[in-house]
Amino acid sequence: MLMAQNQQQGYVNSLDYSRSQLKRLRQQPFYCPVCHAQVMLKIGSTIQPHFAHYSGTECTIAAEGETAEHLAGKALLGRLCRRWRVTFAYEVYLPSIQQRPDLLISIGIRRIALEFQCSPISIDRLQERTQGYRQIGYQVIWILGQRYQHARWTEKNHAFLQYSPDWGWYQWQLRVDASQLWLIHHVVHTGYPQQVSYQRCPVTRIKQIKTPIRQRQSVAAILKESQSLYSKLGQAAPDLLQIQQACYLAGHHLAGAPRCCHRAAMPPINHSAIILLQVRLLLLCEQSGKLTDSQLQQFCYEQVADFYRLPLVDQQLWYVHWCRLVLAGWVQKGIVRRNCSGWDYLGACWYSDFFAKQAAIQNKK
Repeated sequence: MLMAQNQQQGYVNSLDYSRSQLKRLRQQPFYCPVCHAQVMLKIGSTIQPHFAHYSGTECTIAAEGETAEHLAGKALLGRLCRRWRVTFAYEVYLPSIQQRPDLLISIGIRRIALEFQCSPISIDRLQERTQGYRQIGYQVIWILGQRYQHARWTEKNHAFLQYSPDWGWYQWQLRVDASQLWLIHHVVHTGYPQQVSYQRCPVTRIKQIKTPIRQRQSVAAILKESQSLYSKLGQAAPDLLQIQQACYLAGHHLAGAPRCCHRAAMPPINHSAIILLQVRLLLLCEQSGKLTDSQLQQFCYEQVADFYRLPLVDQQLWYVHWCRLVLAGWVQKGIVRRNCSGWDYLGACWYSDFFAKQAAIQNKK
């Protein structure tokens, strides 16, 4: 903790004092503002001076623990707020929800909780804490530390995604060692095996962000995806067995999926690869000859495991939106036709296998 109370119940911020001043202050007792237990003032040579509970203390705040990165990150975020002349306070405890944001920002009547997340957190806990802030009318901004900044995006990385018309799918990342706050914006999924693509912008240049122009998927990219599918099928990849069986029962081969099932990029909310979800949706349209809005809702409900959990947005709404984007593309390509209650299936060109697909596509180049 950066904040503690003294014997007079006044608040003491460890950032307001030099190390030599803090060493003199250490002679007096300090107390946790939440549980009121006595805490120690820790003054190391490298780690940001801070207050910490004694071992065995029962406190909801103490249970979370803090790393050197977290302490330094809170201090950095405070300096950035001062630079931008934003009113803020450190570690304000909110008793109605029993939560304490790292920083609490005030902009007019708006209250914004800043949470700098460095340690692991379950998606259930992330959702619980987010809902806690929202139920008292606070906006919450989650900012990710180095643990979440690796090249490979996991389920936890996706859980922190939010959406903005100006930034697309985005999240915030803070590099304490570089004193830099980054906006990771216009995040999308591409290809098979699935990859994450995004743009990165320092917070000082946010006004310069422009929506990227998405290119159509090239023939080479389509063939590369199809070949990857063919190779994975040959290896009996577990994630492909069920959908390949569904294709087989419909008289098709997964590696011969129509070109309409390939997309250059899609919103980054699908756990299963873009092409696999689109094949499932196409098979549903083909089998029924049409697709109603209620059937689409049911499809998304049944395929919930194929999408990431998104505790910071209305995930069910976005699952349906993802599928509607697919269907809108199919309308343009003449695969389906929109009607007053859904979509009519018009037909799509399947190929007998990967090699037939490769030959047909290359002949049309």
